[in-house]
Amino acid sequence: MQAAGDASLEFPDEQQYWLMATSLAKGGGLCDEFGFRATRMPLYPGVLSVFTQIPSGIIVAKIGHWLIGAGAAVLVAVLGRRLFSPAVGVVAGLLVACDPFLVFFSSLLLTETLFIFVLLALYLIVNPLVSGKQDDRRWSVWLTVGLMSALSIYVRESSLGLVVLMWLWLVVCAKDRWRAMRGVTLAMLVVVVSLLPWAARNSRVAGEWCWLTHRGGISLYDGVGPQADGSGDLADVSMMSEVSGLDEAAWNRWFMKASFEAMRDDPVRIVKLAGVKLSRLWNPLPNVKTYQSSAVRAISAVWTIPIYGLALVGAWRLLRIRENGGWRVVAWLLLPGVYITLVHCLFVGSVRYRLPAMPLLELLAAWAVVRLWEWRSVSRLKSS
Repeated sequence: MQAAGDASLEFPDEQQYWLMATSLAKGGGLCDEFGFRATRMPLYPGVLSVFTQIPSGIIVAKIGHWLIGAGAAVLVAVLGRRLFSPAVGVVAGLLVACDPFLVFFSSLLLTETLFIFVLLALYLIVNPLVSGKQDDRRWSVWLTVGLMSALSIYVRESSLGLVVLMWLWLVVCAKDRWRAMRGVTLAMLVVVVSLLPWAARNSRVAGEWCWLTHRGGISLYDGVGPQADGSGDLADVSMMSEVSGLDEAAWNRWFMKASFEAMRDDPVRIVKLAGVKLSRLWNPLPNVKTYQSSAVRAISAVWTIPIYGLALVGAWRLLRIRENGGWRVVAWLLLPGVYITLVHCLFVGSVRYRLPAMPLLELLAAWAVVRLWEWRSVSRLKSS
């Protein structure tokens, strides 16, 4: 069994997930390095705990990540086929499969790869409702939407806001909005009921009800506190003397209170920091100093800049197709990107956090590639 500090676990979050998974597998429950029990949603550490019990578990877990990442490419291909055409689906799947950032992060024991897969699965389920191709009167459809929404939240708590935005968009796009609102209400109830056991468990082990985690406060403070520079430094923040000896609920409340005070006291600094965070979030180059070699920077730029450009072209062209609701498709595909951008105006900025939006941006880029190819083919035929 590998220790939490295994050299193959490069980043602190990886080490924490492995530590919590090991604790869970040994019967100590979901417990982090501080002894706190509700600082992460349980699904990913729970899955990871299986691998802590087998030889070379870290390597096997990474192989599992690679398979999930490959599955995400397949889901994008299916979504592209349904939204546009088989050709767009193939190109989108290839783009996701070859994305160097997605490939790199699929080798890390972090939630990104699993969350991307779950989000794309949710998109496939919800897409017929957005396009009006599925009967929204069937309660089983809305029940499935609720279950998949709950699954995404159990992987990553920050997806709650994105899920709510998706529900609102379903209502906006529905032909019968009252019926859609009833369906969304059912999905919402499914999520609440699904989170109830987790909240009750947190009440038992942490002393108070907590529907998500006790990590929100320190994450926000890392982004807006007096020490914030746009990047993250949770190691130093978590060791502050002000929180020494506090239980995890009080720990979370202290950081949350201090975060709001920091925003209230110096809003100009918060606005300036937002610009720094967003530049880090959408940086075509890696932010981490250990990944600044000429080769890594060249590969990153050569891949990311054209993807951004093609996604903009695809969005612009789709917006002009008004009769087929092109603007709805654009808004639907940009929704995760917009949500992530807004969230990380406050929370720290990192290339890592934009990853869930990238497959859908690459789908827009794929549509642009196929349309440009078709236009070029038609032009050649006309000129011959």
